[in-house]
Amino acid sequence: MALLVVPHPSVLLITATLALGCSVGQGGNGFSTTAVTFGGDASAEGGPGGTGNEDDSAGSSEDSATSRGTSGNDSGSGGSDSPPADTVDCVPTDELCNGLDDDCDGTPDNGDPESGQACQTGNPGVCATGISACEGGMLSCTPDTPASAEMCNGADDDCNGQIDDGVGGGDACNTGMPGVCADGQTSCAGGGIECVPVTGAQAESCNGLDDDCNGQIDNGNPGSGGACNTGQPGVCAAGTQLCSGGGLVCQQNQGASGEVCSNGIDEDCNGVADNGCNTCSHDICIAGAALVNGCDPCVSAVCASDPFCCSNSWDGICVGEVGSICGIVC
Repeated sequence: MALLVVPHPSVLLITATLALGCSVGQGGNGFSTTAVTFGGDASAEGGPGGTGNEDDSAGSSEDSATSRGTSGNDSGSGGSDSPPADTVDCVPTDELCNGLDDDCDGTPDNGDPESGQACQTGNPGVCATGISACEGGMLSCTPDTPASAEMCNGADDDCNGQIDDGVGGGDACNTGMPGVCADGQTSCAGGGIECVPVTGAQAESCNGLDDDCNGQIDNGNPGSGGACNTGQPGVCAAGTQLCSGGGLVCQQNQGASGEVCSNGIDEDCNGVADNGCNTCSHDICIAGAALVNGCDPCVSAVCASDPFCCSNSWDGICVGEVGSICGIVC
């Protein structure tokens, strides 16, 4: 059981006076009304060791207001508007694409920072250039133009590192050029479709074609000039090759003529040399058919001066030349 101690009367008087002063305008400790209360735990009166169980609502309200003003638990004059604990040390800067909350708004990389800038993807062809985007805390470069089917346009459309590969070729076409260069096939070159000759220009041959594509067939008499044999006898056998009608022919170098006796040559190309040289077909003093050169010494002399007499006819002039050349009086 607790021991009750009664204070001295003079102490009671002083205590009552102090209590009255506190109730008038002072926020005292342990006294909440004009009534004087003694005893009990001092902490109940707001002082050290008090219980705080007083009945005066005004004193309680004042104590509560004082308590709230110093506790920092509301927004009153003594309260606090401090930021959340996780942002206390954050210093706002421009947001970057780095997976961090640079602007201290609680969201990393918000606003897709550093995006929309021209960049290089590292890919070939049309896929090389791109636009930057912030993804997963890192900048990526998305191609402006994605890979597509290759076209003949001077670009690497499929982004495989080769321009115009495998397009625009193989179709038959006409080049518009003459000769063997006319037939062509389509091919992609320089970013466009062109018609390329299947057979290119080359040296002209004797074949009835325009091999050098200059618009003329067998020009320059190609393949000609070589010696050949016509297949004829006598002097008519020797010939020279000539380009004619798209092929080489052997043209004889010398035509048939009157036989010359005693030279062993077949001048009339009949297969017999010096034929008819033993006798003349008629008297040299009589006009008639051409005499064989060599059938008479005078005939040879006359024919040497006037070949007409041995190739066409022995006319009156030839008879006259017998006298003037050979000195024979007819």
